[in-house]
Amino acid sequence: MSPAPGQSTGAAPVPKGFKPIGGPANGVSVAVPKEWVAIDLTKDDLNKGLKNSGLSGPTLEQAKKSLQPLVDNRGIWAADPESAKTSPNGFPTNLNGFCQAGRQTSTDQLIKETRAQLEQLKAKVIAAGKVTIGSREAARIVYSFPTNGVDVKGTQYYVPTENKTCIVTLSTDVEGKQELFDRIGQTIRPV
Repeated sequence: MSPAPGQSTGAAPVPKGFKPIGGPANGVSVAVPKEWVAIDLTKDDLNKGLKNSGLSGPTLEQAKKSLQPLVDNRGIWAADPESAKTSPNGFPTNLNGFCQAGRQTSTDQLIKETRAQLEQLKAKVIAAGKVTIGSREAARIVYSFPTNGVDVKGTQYYVPTENKTCIVTLSTDVEGKQELFDRIGQTIRPV
């Protein structure tokens, strides 16, 4: 069956127990578990959304500061509020996503550039390679890096299209989230 006009075949359908976030105003959509708190930074109130995420104190202030570039890029952000309660550092498992305009860049080039940027930040790149998301070739980089006393484990997806690259980053400070991150990654869809 062919997609309806305007639909994309660029990602997997929304898995059971997940909800879509993002859309045309953001340039990207992705599905996250239903219990996650999501903020569409094109229209939602950042402060209210972060309070609903379970963050407080210095972690809340750090999140506000780090999310400002996402507001500027019409991004999306989502977090698992329960994970902040069980994290030894009060760090919520979270996602952020946005798109950057520009000509199509090869996945090999995206991997090379991202690896170099992460290594400049003293991150340890654990895996870097190509993946297929729907019908698109994408780059997937798994890394860890220490920041503010927290060992963050991250997975970034770079999904290039003809005129933009969508970047989705998933972060946590606990073990055992890679399968979830990969499942979420398969739902990324530039729109």
